[in-house]
Amino acid sequence: MASSTSTMAVEEEQFGSAEQKIRHVLKAYTSGKLFFPRHLLEDLSRQIDQGSDEVHIADLDGVPQKHSLKVPSCIQSMTAINPFMPDEILQDQPPVAICYTRQDRRHENPLEEVHKEFVRQREVWQTSEACESLQKQLATLALTRPIKKIVCFALGTMDRLNTRCATRSHMQHAAVETVAEALKKRQNHRSDEIQCFAQDPAYDDVDLELLRIIGITRLEDPKGFLEIDEATFVFSVSPNVPVKQIVADVQWPAAMLWNTVRPCEPDVAKWQKRVKNGEITWVCPYTTDPDSSRVRRMVGHYEQATVFDTEDWFGDLTLYMR
Repeated sequence: MASSTSTMAVEEEQFGSAEQKIRHVLKAYTSGKLFFPRHLLEDLSRQIDQGSDEVHIADLDGVPQKHSLKVPSCIQSMTAINPFMPDEILQDQPPVAICYTRQDRRHENPLEEVHKEFVRQREVWQTSEACESLQKQLATLALTRPIKKIVCFALGTMDRLNTRCATRSHMQHAAVETVAEALKKRQNHRSDEIQCFAQDPAYDDVDLELLRIIGITRLEDPKGFLEIDEATFVFSVSPNVPVKQIVADVQWPAAMLWNTVRPCEPDVAKWQKRVKNGEITWVCPYTTDPDSSRVRRMVGHYEQATVFDTEDWFGDLTLYMR
């Protein structure tokens, strides 16, 4: 009994400490403190370029910390207690850290075959209802500032033929061309006046060559975020990092085409416990690119239109322009 009582006391103490830390994170966020300031990403990019053995990133209190094997953290992940690892919330969790992964970028298919498939899928895209709808929205939705570049996140590798994921990736890259052409036409730009960039760790050697052929420049993380300015069109599809929250802090762009921002979603999320046939499962309360109160305030300054995607090439996507 004494052991059980002692364990409960420790758990209550940990829970109290966790709640205190959550309040600290929320206070910083609601006060307007930027979790993803441009100068922080610039400094991180500089350290990566220098090949530093240790990467130092300031925490919410401005104290430099050494980090590895972590990914950018959304506000939800910093305020939700994981039932599998309840102690994790008590550890240092800066919004930005660095991740090292083993990535084999050797291609699976010859460039010729992947390019041929892209051309075929692009023809399907260009005759689709979704393409027609997107072109109409790009031509008519309010736009008060010029767009000079398109920065894309998480469009996926095109070097995985005959799969649903590959089809989606080909369609999404074809859509980049559609966006660029529509913006050039609307703004009376020359063909070289809108640059296209893409950031995705899944790209392999064949992807890089195909990107070059279709006029898209690949950027390493975090340089895609640093490329964003007031004249940028951001295109993001179901990324594994909180792109929307990062963009809201780094720079409000001229336009975004990304997963629809919900009108209401708590910054503090709780794991949901489910019991079926006596077995307990836990459901994560947020996606890898969740919204936040700051993201909702940002998109409130944009005109918006839903992208009609009956083929589910993009998922639930909305165009935001200002």
